[in-house]
Amino acid sequence: MKRTFLLLAVAGLSAMEPGCATTCRQRTAISCESTYSRVVIADFEGHWISEYIAEGPVSETCHGVCFRAVQRRIFKPVPLTFRYPLGRPVKTQGSNVIVTPAARPPWLP
Repeated sequence: MKRTFLLLAVAGLSAMEPGCATTCRQRTAISCESTYSRVVIADFEGHWISEYIAEGPVSETCHGVCFRAVQRRIFKPVPLTFRYPLGRPVKTQGSNVIVTPAARPPWLP
């Protein structure tokens, strides 16, 4: 009984992907480059809600877009910018997700 439970626990942990804890099997690479990408989350009218600078690959899962963010900017109620020098795993979703290439932020070491 213990051995069966242990095998199921290991199988469940291996199904989770690093950075995005999800058991979804469908994962589509949007940006495979190891460079930087700009990920913009917008509403139905096209107004930007937030903007991320992603380091490394950006991929789409069943429950949103998964990437490693080094910078985040929100626009409402006032524009605020957050910096993550070590990177931060992010899983986000929105009605409009726009991924474009970006330059490396000048503040990164």
